[in-house]
Amino acid sequence: MIRNLIIVVLAAACVFLFASQYMDHKAWKEAEISPAEYGGLVELRELFSASDYREKVLPLLREAFVDGRVTRGRLEELGRKLSGIGPRTLEMLEADRTRDRVSRAWDDARDGAAALGESLGRQMGKAMRELGDAVEGLKPKRAPERPEGTVDL
Repeated sequence: MIRNLIIVVLAAACVFLFASQYMDHKAWKEAEISPAEYGGLVELRELFSASDYREKVLPLLREAFVDGRVTRGRLEELGRKLSGIGPRTLEMLEADRTRDRVSRAWDDARDGAAALGESLGRQMGKAMRELGDAVEGLKPKRAPERPEGTVDL
């Protein structure tokens, strides 16, 4: 009798666990995606050519947006329908964009200007010291002041 009761309790616990898991998964699939995931959907424009994006990707995105929002379940479906995203994403991440080249050129110019400024500062300091020494050399030398009534021998 006790053994049967334990079996029934364990079976009920298993059924409850399965139902709980099912409900959690269903709720997760119905939840709206995060703002970062929406940002990822926006970046799909960069991964495809303009014609491919308009003809192939945009209709799939329209299917995913129902009531102005995307759920995790529809995002999974979209992911299955979009093939080759992984390699395209890696290519885009490794590609050298114009913005990157301009940024590097700007950084190089800034570093070059800083080095030039430092060099000019050192040269100007050296020139000012030399000018000061030259001006000191042009001044007439003053005899040290002597107390009255003394004579230099």
